[in-house]
Amino acid sequence: MRRRLGPAGTCVAALLCLVITGAPAVATTFQREANIVDLLQQSELILRGTVTNVTDGVDERGIPYTEVTLSVHDAIKGDVGKEYTFRQFGLLQPRDMGNGKMNLMVTPAGWATYRKGEDTILFLRKKAAWTGLQTTAALVHGKFKVSMANATNQANNAGLFKNVKISSALLSNNEQRALLTTTGPVNANAFLSLVRQAVKNQWVENGSMRHAQ
Repeated sequence: MRRRLGPAGTCVAALLCLVITGAPAVATTFQREANIVDLLQQSELILRGTVTNVTDGVDERGIPYTEVTLSVHDAIKGDVGKEYTFRQFGLLQPRDMGNGKMNLMVTPAGWATYRKGEDTILFLRKKAAWTGLQTTAALVHGKFKVSMANATNQANNAGLFKNVKISSALLSNNEQRALLTTTGPVNANAFLSLVRQAVKNQWVENGSMRHAQ
């Protein structure tokens, strides 16, 4: 009979989750809705592209990962080439280790998941110094699937524009309409235009876009 990883393996997984995100005890689950200000603040890279490959494995230190390769159509923030590959903690599915044990450290619940061929917008955090692993900003909130001219994250855009303060004079009519979205799909072009302007003009850094009091 195959053996599963015991309590020690579970502890290792929990510790790794903390290392990966560089965050406190909320590493595996973002405890509240994240809005666009949170995503912009937490992101080192913001990319639009197509997922061309998704694989998984275990690195030389025994850390399980999912590797995602993106064909980059637009690097909104950060300097990357036409293709970008990163690794996120966790396997796609449990893996037979070949020694009678099963590695059950799959992608944690509440984290972004990927499928080959999907059109996506990614808000990516800085890579972890020790592991080199990388997650989306605010986990499920920072990965958007683009479909039928709309963009939707894995939280169904809940809270994306909630408690956000910005002058309407800075926005086009389409961007203003996008900001009225409370949940569900948002027009992808309007959303991308808003993000581009926010990055280019440093709206979050200079306070033009901020959390509402």
